[in-house]
Amino acid sequence: MIPFNKARTKAKLRIGPHNKEVLDVLICGMLGDFWADKIPGNLLNSTRIQLEQSISNAAYIHYLSLYFYELGYCARPIPTLIKKTEFKASNLSSTNTSSGYSEPGNEKVGIENRFNYRLTLFTFTNWSLQKGQGVFIATNSFTYEDCKFLALTLTQKYQLKTSVVKSGKPNQWRLSIFKESMPRLAELVGPHFIPEMEYKLKGYL
Repeated sequence: MIPFNKARTKAKLRIGPHNKEVLDVLICGMLGDFWADKIPGNLLNSTRIQLEQSISNAAYIHYLSLYFYELGYCARPIPTLIKKTEFKASNLSSTNTSSGYSEPGNEKVGIENRFNYRLTLFTFTNWSLQKGQGVFIATNSFTYEDCKFLALTLTQKYQLKTSVVKSGKPNQWRLSIFKESMPRLAELVGPHFIPEMEYKLKGYL
């Protein structure tokens, strides 16, 4: 099989089957700062997954770039440094059906029920690393109903007490994890945090 990240490999040859954990990270990443661009092709369209983070999260994006590189989903182990820190995965035709959380224009769409299947501890950790800060997880791009679904999923699956609160901007919401559930959150995701990002759980690790 041709490696995904081999130079000049056409997108139509970057085929699966994909590692489930990789798909979990990509799909759940759409809840955070991932976005999917559709790349038109002569024979087959492909999808490029991108992630942009602030400089304070540079260590995380370096970790994520290396993770995808070692599995063949990035062309280089070091992300491109611009005004913000960004990484791009290789164009993949076989992820076209996996990018169900985005539309042209990078707008988020409704969350599907399969999310519960994809939300593993590893993907929840990545979501927390991207969008979490203490007791809040930024879900500003989603509707109130979607946020209620996310909060309920976290409660049912991981026994976290959560609620949906206003973000301070019109019609934007975020998830609030009750302070009494923070030790539980740290117990769940702390072992998967890289040391540079432990500030997000300061006082609970």
